[in-house]
Amino acid sequence: MATISDVIENFILSTLGTNNDLNLSRNELAGYFNCAPSQINYVLTTRFNLNRGFIIQSQRGGGGYIRIVRIKDFDDNYIHKVIDSIGDEINFNEARFILEDLMNKKFLTPSQAKTTLYAVSVKALTNPIKLEGKLRANILKNVFINILKEKENE
Repeated sequence: MATISDVIENFILSTLGTNNDLNLSRNELAGYFNCAPSQINYVLTTRFNLNRGFIIQSQRGGGGYIRIVRIKDFDDNYIHKVIDSIGDEINFNEARFILEDLMNKKFLTPSQAKTTLYAVSVKALTNPIKLEGKLRANILKNVFINILKEKENE
């Protein structure tokens, strides 16, 4: 069964369609779904972030809006932003979203994405100290940096 977050995400994605951006009102959206504006904020921050290929711009106040921008094309700066956004620790689902996005943007081949996904999986990173998140973050950063170097040498 879909959660309210899933329903809101699907609504935004279907409204966005093939467009690169969409302007929304947080309060109108909360009213439409009969939920608190904080629920809309939660969906935006967890489902429409840089790791998933989106940038959120917002303006608060009477004429405030939320603008969701889909990043279609990117350059080396984009991949550096993704590397920075990984931070010191990352969970498996966020790693998967990043890999899917970078594969869709043709930075990674399907084979590279699949191999990296296996490398950062829970099974591959089990250890008694529970450092999976930190190890996963380091692996992702190193894979992306090395692919970026390979692309520069082509």
